Amino acid sequence: MKRTIIALVLLVAAGQAFAQKEYRLAKSSGKLVINNISYLTVEGYEGKEIIITSKGKQEAADPRAEGLTVLGNSGFDNTGIGIAVTQKDQVAEIAAVDKSNSLKVAIKLPYGVDLSVKTSGFGNEGGEPILLNNLKSEIDASTQYENIKLFNITGPVSIKTLHGNIESTLSPSFKGPISLVSVYGFVDLKVPENAKADMTINTLYETLYAAKDLKFEITETTQNKEVTPLTGLTYNNTKIDGQNVQIITLNENAQAAAKAKAKASTEVSGGTTVGHGSTNNDKPETSKRRTMVGDVAYTYSTSVFSGSSRGTSITGKLNGGGEKIVLKSTHGKIYLRK
Repeated sequence: MKRTIIALVLLVAAGQAFAQKEYRLAKSSGKLVINNISYLTVEGYEGKEIIITSKGKQEAADPRAEGLTVLGNSGFDNTGIGIAVTQKDQVAEIAAVDKSNSLKVAIKLPYGVDLSVKTSGFGNEGGEPILLNNLKSEIDASTQYENIKLFNITGPVSIKTLHGNIESTLSPSFKGPISLVSVYGFVDLKVPENAKADMTINTLYETLYAAKDLKFEITETTQNKEVTPLTGLTYNNTKIDGQNVQIITLNENAQAAAKAKAKASTEVSGGTTVGHGSTNNDKPETSKRRTMVGDVAYTYSTSVFSGSSRGTSITGKLNGGGEKIVLKSTHGKIYLRK
């Protein structure tokens, strides 16, 4: 009997330690911005409230903190679930207040609310991807290390990540532009059976795989000496101190991009060679790159091959053409399937 009671007490304690709490925000239009929450699932639904469910390890109560509220970089926990919520005009913004709890956040998002996801840390320890499911509104996301999975997405969509992988399936009624861009991760896209799209696909150092029964007509191929600029992800091929340098900027802020390029002249130095050329004329030039994601700058070393024959760069029409789709990865593979 005593053992049964002890087991029940431990079970209740465990339930309290990983308590699940909910917060509702009346909102059926406008935009939701999610900042620095790596354990995240967002699902679209027919409703008029943003429903935020938070689950995380709850620390023992601090008797000295009685009557006080947690205050973090994002402000006060004004929800009671470890999250700060602010609103201005048509934009609602949420962010974790106490990151030590490693909150796992699930959100039900009304179809009429656009979504923006931004992270600038080192990702979550478990490697769990950010899941975006059944969303019919506009999506933009910018991450560092988090993988992103999108299911049954309507669009428009703009996903940019530095080290993360991107996996996405489009709904039959998708609308462009669709842009999936990773620097070091792979990009995997599943399109509807009869999807009509104008596509630009580029992988600088890796391989493109596609379903061979796709009705895809290549209209143009380019050698990977230069990479077509893309809004939000800018590739600038230039020479600094006699070296071929490719500055990659993941930032919609043109002023920040210009500053990053200007500073590069003082930051270029020898680095570790990444990638391999496949011809005798491939001469790797190493450089240190400065990457801007959101408002945070990261520098990493890589190399640029002059006239490298690695990778694939094509534009074409899928089922006669239609919505615009862009798939790009610098060091990762690209997969196109139906």
